[in-house]
Amino acid sequence: MPNFNRYTQTALRAAEAGGKILLKYFNKKIPIYFKKKFDPVTVADRSAQSAVIRNIRRKFPKHSFLAEEDNALSCDARNCWVIDPLDGTINFIHKIPLFCVSVAFRKNGEVIAGVIHCPVLKETFVAEKGKGAYLNGKKIRVSTISSLDKSIVVTGFPYERSRIKRVVRNLHSVLGLTQGVRRLGSAAMDLAYVACGRLDAFWEEGLNPWDSAAGALIVIEAGGRVTDYDGERDFEKKRHILASNGILHKKMLKLISA
Repeated sequence: MPNFNRYTQTALRAAEAGGKILLKYFNKKIPIYFKKKFDPVTVADRSAQSAVIRNIRRKFPKHSFLAEEDNALSCDARNCWVIDPLDGTINFIHKIPLFCVSVAFRKNGEVIAGVIHCPVLKETFVAEKGKGAYLNGKKIRVSTISSLDKSIVVTGFPYERSRIKRVVRNLHSVLGLTQGVRRLGSAAMDLAYVACGRLDAFWEEGLNPWDSAAGALIVIEAGGRVTDYDGERDFEKKRHILASNGILHKKMLKLISA
């Protein structure tokens, strides 16, 4: 693994600190609250976020934060940490071990470091701009699958029920042409699995920056491609994303639409 800069090293330590908090609460009976009807949050989310931010602030006390569980936080134009302390909260609540901590660092509007830490599975994905992507210290690459009928792809379903018709239409378009479609319940993990070649493409709409910031960089540094449904790089603003091994990207773009 290369000698990562201080931002990547800080992201890694912060994500691991958040992961320790999640393990403390996992498989325990804890109160569940709802931000919206289908959007839960727990003490684990909030405690992990506090641990992540606390670790980062020790090194960078003047930096800004954009984090899922605090609406008062916002990014400045220069230095911003984009954090999802528990991506896969519903999995977590139901004792499914597919969840993670996602931490990204944005410098002058560009993500240059990203970490996705899956504490139960003991897997940590790390990327730094220009230095490649790694899983537990070993370099990873996207798959080389070139045909849809040999591909395994993954998607997610947004909390906003107003999107259901379009989501189902896109799923129908993809389902009949691929070897299989999966739904893991964590967008960050979906992106990480595309990066390491376990899955060949991922698409989803209704995401927020903290869902995709770290994962998108990890896919790109692993040799993949990340765009919105229009093939542009505006996936955060448009809130729809397609990530792939690059080879399948154009084929996938023909199947999905916003």
